[in-house]
Amino acid sequence: MVAAVGIPLAVFIIYWGVWPVGVLMAAAGVLGAREYYHLKPDDTVAFRGLGAALAGALPLMAALYPDYRAFTSWAFGLVLGTVLLVLALSLWFRWPDGRPMDAASRTIMGALYTGGALSFWVLLRALPDQISNEATAIHGAALLIFPIWVTWLGDTFAYGCGSRWGRTKLIEAVSPNKTIVGAIGGLVGSVLAGGIFARLWLSGVPEFGLSWQVGAALSVPIAVVGQVGDLAESVLKRDAGVKDSSHLLPGHGGVLDRLDALFFTVPLTYALLLLIRPWL
Repeated sequence: MVAAVGIPLAVFIIYWGVWPVGVLMAAAGVLGAREYYHLKPDDTVAFRGLGAALAGALPLMAALYPDYRAFTSWAFGLVLGTVLLVLALSLWFRWPDGRPMDAASRTIMGALYTGGALSFWVLLRALPDQISNEATAIHGAALLIFPIWVTWLGDTFAYGCGSRWGRTKLIEAVSPNKTIVGAIGGLVGSVLAGGIFARLWLSGVPEFGLSWQVGAALSVPIAVVGQVGDLAESVLKRDAGVKDSSHLLPGHGGVLDRLDALFFTVPLTYALLLLIRPWL
């Protein structure tokens, strides 16, 4: 039920525009940051409210300044200001037990892991509009949906292949259900998904038109990084001793559970597209 409602709604918002994506990612950033800080409820070092606010502010800033150069400047200032504020609050209200360095690092880590990564959803949705006057809503939407499609199809292939043929564990200490065969199947599935999607939806994107060959090639690092991101999420939850980051989405866990690999693959896709643009 959650997927049946959530997926069409998400696609509609992505097509709608940069600001709707920014608002959605801001909400996801706040919720994801709260989940991150509550993985260990007894850990009160981080300034959770401040970190969640930063996680929500970064995607909105990306919508306001969708050019990556302007966004980087403003985001750096916002993050630096938050670090200084956390240090000051630790000294004023928690000294000598405030552990200001730990407070700053944990507060910023939670915000950047969630809101910082989700900002790239906004930047990727806005990318064609920043480069070409010929770009339309479908072009920006297609670029953003590309890594989501590649990541989720790869995850589906990994689960299917691993369940059917997987025997040897990938990293059993981190995720006992993941197998080497599943990882290979996920890579193959991502490459197929990327090639097909590029052929159908990305060949006509101004300045970023991708052939099926390029789409398939880009899917290789996306798939690898996606699996690393999935394992990273497993490490966080295993360290905290929890199965799901929250129960926000019945049967699906929380924001961190649903977007685990996408925290990594969407920023990577944005960087790769800027990197290969001169050769497209």
